[in-house]
Amino acid sequence: MKNACNNQIGGASARTSPSPLFTERHLPRIHGLDVLRGLCIILMIFDHLAFDLWWFFDGADHVFLQKLQEIADAWWLSTLRLCLRLPVIGIFFTISGICSSFSHNNFMRGAKLAAASAVLSLVTMLGDTFFSLDISIYFGVLHCFTVSVLLFAVLQLLLKDKAKYACLGIGILLFAWGLAIDYYTVPPLYPAWDKHAVTFTDWLRLAVGLNCYGADSFGILPHTGIFLIGCYGGAQLYARKLPYLPILSRAPFRPFSFVGRKAVWFYLLHQPVVFALVALLGHLCGVRII
Repeated sequence: MKNACNNQIGGASARTSPSPLFTERHLPRIHGLDVLRGLCIILMIFDHLAFDLWWFFDGADHVFLQKLQEIADAWWLSTLRLCLRLPVIGIFFTISGICSSFSHNNFMRGAKLAAASAVLSLVTMLGDTFFSLDISIYFGVLHCFTVSVLLFAVLQLLLKDKAKYACLGIGILLFAWGLAIDYYTVPPLYPAWDKHAVTFTDWLRLAVGLNCYGADSFGILPHTGIFLIGCYGGAQLYARKLPYLPILSRAPFRPFSFVGRKAVWFYLLHQPVVFALVALLGHLCGVRII
């Protein structure tokens, strides 16, 4: 009888004990990471829009388009853009590394990214072939993510729980190596946007980060290093998969969170949409883009 009474008291105590502030059941995603990644994607889309306006309307014989081109040109040459670009890229790669530490199958994620990268390269090279748009992407953001995710997957397979320490060590090495070669000022592969075919050796130099080609050129040095440091940060800072700023899951931040969750799709599809809108604007103003 006494044991039954104790069990009842224990059961009541368990039922009335306060629930934890954060639970994986109620917060299956780390919304703050999605919000930050979404903000990075939106800034990238704005940056690419400015590039298209600057590139395609340069010398346009239309007052409104000339004004847009001047605004875009001012943005691209501004100190603000120069100061924002590297932190945004760093945040984006770090968050992507953190999110990869949550995945249960990075080999599958890497395979999907590889397929998306191949499609992107094929479409942009065809665009160059038929329309002379100078948009070929040989080793861009998605290609770098593919290498980074697959490298992390291999480390996970070989080292299990110790993979995070390898990520930290290799990440610091690649990041420092990138700084040593002054990755931000590496020479372009073809300074005059030459149409020569890129050889395998050229592609390897692009992949490593010893050369760049076009606006979307992200070498392993130092970007994979930033990604791997993010993988370590994800394993350490988010071991319990709990958010630090749950307020970012609320309604005002959901558009940014949505963009962050669909980052790859926004990256793949935004440029055709932006280009179509710029082409339509030019057509309405009597200016042909292609």
